[in-house]
Amino acid sequence: MDIECDIMATEELTKLDLRLIEYIKKGDFETKKWSTPEAARKLGVKNADIYKSLHSIAKNAKDRIYIHYKDGGIRISAE
Repeated sequence: MDIECDIMATEELTKLDLRLIEYIKKGDFETKKWSTPEAARKLGVKNADIYKSLHSIAKNAKDRIYIHYKDGGIRISAE
């Protein structure tokens, strides 16, 4: 992705989106299962806010997040 597209995508992200990306980076959700309630609790928001934020990240910064299913749970990684 070129720099201009990356900047445009970042401008589309909310503060929660950016916080969630950092949380995902630090959480190693490639090796352990993702938990929306845990993320919501740690970020001080509602579960619905986490779902909306994941949607926003997947839509506006799709090259920065990878979501997949493995061994009975959702796995997420972010750059």
